[in-house]
Amino acid sequence: MSKIHSFDFEYDHNYTLIGIHSTLEDFRIAYFLNKNLNTYLKRFKDDLDFPSKKCSFPLFVFENKATFTSWSLIANKYVFVNSVRSNNNNLFKEESKTSFLISEKKRVDYFIKISGNIDQNFLQSILSKINNTPNIITSYPIDPYNLKSKDNLIF
Repeated sequence: MSKIHSFDFEYDHNYTLIGIHSTLEDFRIAYFLNKNLNTYLKRFKDDLDFPSKKCSFPLFVFENKATFTSWSLIANKYVFVNSVRSNNNNLFKEESKTSFLISEKKRVDYFIKISGNIDQNFLQSILSKINNTPNIITSYPIDPYNLKSKDNLIF
């Protein structure tokens, strides 16, 4: 008689996630965060694409070799604007569709994902610096285990 073994696999989310509320554009927020956090977030050559949703999200990354951490800044919203022909006088009207990276956090504008081990004091220091950044409304840690769309953060 043979035994059947099954394994359940769940991805271990070994990162810290920070939600940011801001009206800044992605390149501007990366600039201000670099200035205040002494990081070097730069635009990654490829966006984070989701062909099934027909959307992509710009990605900024920074590898800190001194602390063995990897930082990622990513927008939570993608707005697709499509011009369609209107029935009135052959004019065009714009239709927009918004997609979210993490749909249960629709009010969050950006996420910072820090892969690697950071302690609570360092996290509080980061949050304080982010919250003192011009044009950032607020920032706070988010527990990725409570997110339904957490697999979208695997990159």
